[in-house]
Amino acid sequence: MYGPCFIGGHAGADCIADIIATRMYENDEVAMIIDIGTNGEIVIGNKCKMMTASCAAGGAYEGYQIRCGVGAIAGAIVQIEISGGRAVYKTLNDAPAVGVCGSGVIDLLAEMYRNGIMNARTRIEDDYYITDDLCISQDDINQLVIAKAGLRSDQDLLIRYYGVTLDDVRKIYLAGAFGNYMNIENAMTIGLLPRTDKDKFVRFGNGALAGARDMLLSRTRRLDSERLLDLIEHTKPNEIEGGEFAYIVADNMYFKED
Repeated sequence: MYGPCFIGGHAGADCIADIIATRMYENDEVAMIIDIGTNGEIVIGNKCKMMTASCAAGGAYEGYQIRCGVGAIAGAIVQIEISGGRAVYKTLNDAPAVGVCGSGVIDLLAEMYRNGIMNARTRIEDDYYITDDLCISQDDINQLVIAKAGLRSDQDLLIRYYGVTLDDVRKIYLAGAFGNYMNIENAMTIGLLPRTDKDKFVRFGNGALAGARDMLLSRTRRLDSERLLDLIEHTKPNEIEGGEFAYIVADNMYFKED
């Protein structure tokens, strides 16, 4: 039995496993990991130095905390477009729609914004119905934009703390099944991801599982994971920014061009 190291805050052994899986600690180029789940974990760095930040993202993008939300189950809406005010969608396993999962939620917010159903300050006049039975309310949207604002704030601040710009970040790894299925353009539209060249984004699936497997099968990777603690600085942006942090998060709640 082997237990990987813990970094700090919400950045635990799964974050170490993500780093091991991407091999970003072996490279000169600066890369970033974005792992979105109940906890959001952000990593930036290269073989010389790494920084992490983490936040409690809640379950908003995992199908929880919103009325129409579901996990990745049969009948979950995974893709949505709005045409003529009506939602056109695809469900998992092509089963009858039972709710909207994370990737579908991102599409829904982006499409509502593009079609003028929701304004840049994330306000809607009435509940928006996806089907006769499934709708999204203002309260649901509030949960979603609060979660994405915290995640995005950590991304922006870590880039600044590291002393680089977004242009200097050569790869952005999207961790987890959620990262595998999200529409990157839509995620940038709602501000969940920074506006940058889409070719930078690398979907690498369940990085925590891949890294755990590497550490179990390779003594070298286990030693790498232990050495990483000397390379990683865990930051707490809410403490670093103090009272200004609430304003940074509030600003990231709205939709805007980067």
